[in-house]
Order: sequence, then structure tokens, then C-alpha cells
Amino acid sequence: MKELDKNYLAPIASKSMVDIVVSRLTEAIISGELKPGDQIPVESELVRKFGVGRNTVREAVRILVAYGVLTIRRAEGTYVCDGFSPKVLNPMVYSIILRSGSSFNELIGLREVVENGIMQMLLEKRISEEQWKVLYQKYEKLRGYLMEDPPDFQKIADADIEFHDELARSTENAAIMIVHSNIVELTKASRLKTIETVIQKGDRQYLIDTHKNLLDKLAGTNMEELYQAINDSYFYWRGVYKD
Repeated sequence: MKELDKNYLAPIASKSMVDIVVSRLTEAIISGELKPGDQIPVESELVRKFGVGRNTVREAVRILVAYGVLTIRRAEGTYVCDGFSPKVLNPMVYSIILRSGSSFNELIGLREVVENGIMQMLLEKRISEEQWKVLYQKYEKLRGYLMEDPPDFQKIADADIEFHDELARSTENAAIMIVHSNIVELTKASRLKTIETVIQKGDRQYLIDTHKNLLDKLAGTNMEELYQAINDSYFYWRGVYKD
């Protein structure tokens, strides 16, 4: 590989740790010095350029492979992954799960921030006619399951997730879709429990109305009304683990 004089390959002080090598490589990807599909320098060159030990480089690469940032192709070398991987967010997911006492409250805040952001993007970019068609199909599927008697809680929960996944997909932003998918994984159980609670209380119309209201407000121009529609849709979910 020809000599590279990239910023991320500047020597590292001898006392630097593995996380600095990890940071250098990830920052290079974020800045565009390294692009998806690029091969990174071989281990010996990284050792020489960074001025660190072989074990430090190996551990940094191992971490980035585990996170889905790099991939090792046997007999070829190590490459930047071509696209996002859900593994990138695993540390965030685990940190939320492992925080004692406040996990669900913090998750509520995270979901609100992400879903408000998704809705703001969609309101600003305007949804295409084809995207509206798919969103209404997802809504009608959910409404149909909610009208069944007896209700199938799991089918309703899956349809609810499909609806919200489609909203995230409509942003056409891969990073947002992955963040949203991780939040969905963390909230699957609480969403199912919420649906069971709402229906057992005889308020399944609430689920129909709140999803329709999201679409109605998204078709408008008032961001505050849209935020309120999102807030209303969390009414039961926020309290699902309080009892």
C-alpha cells in the first residue's frame, strides 16, 4: 500500500491507549478520510504510523470489528464496512439496559427525542405520495387488527412497530433508521404490555385515534401540534411499569 499522510495516521504518544486508536479510526470515517469500502492500512503500517504496540492496534481493530465499523476479509485485509450496522449501537443499548433504577425513564426520553426528530424531518421534507400510501396501508393494517375480537395482542404490537418503522424509513436516513430500530428492540416488551393494558381497559379506540392523529398532524404544517400528537400517543406507555 502506498505511503499515506492522512491526519488520522499521525503518530500517537507512547502512553496512549486503545481507545485513542479507536477514536482516530472512527473520526477518519466520520470526516471522510476513510470511506465505506476502503481498506485500512495493514497492521504493521498502523503500528509504525501511530507509534503504538502491535497488541494495541489489534485490540482497537477487534473492537471496531465487534461494533460493525470494520470487517476483516481473510487473505485480503481489513475494510471499512459499507454502510451502517446495528452493532455500532450495541454499547448504547447495553448501557441503557444496565443502568439500575432509571432505565425505563431514560428510555422514554430517548424515544421521545428520536421520534420527535423523525417527525420534524418528515414535516420539513414533506412525504411523497408513495410514502403516504404505504403509511396509510400500515395504519389500516393496525386498525384492522384492533377491530378484531378477540384481539391478538402480538399481531397488534407487530403492526404498531411496522407503522413506526415506516415513519423512520420515510426519512430516507440510514443512521436514523438504525437508531430507531434499536429503540424498537428496547421497547418491544413495553409496547406489547401497553397494548394489553389499553385493550383490557376497553380503550382500543385510543390506539386507533392516536395513530390516525399522528398522520393527520404530519400532513399539516404545525410542529407543535405534531409534538402534542406524539405526546398523546405515549399516555399509557409512560406509565406501563409504574404499577
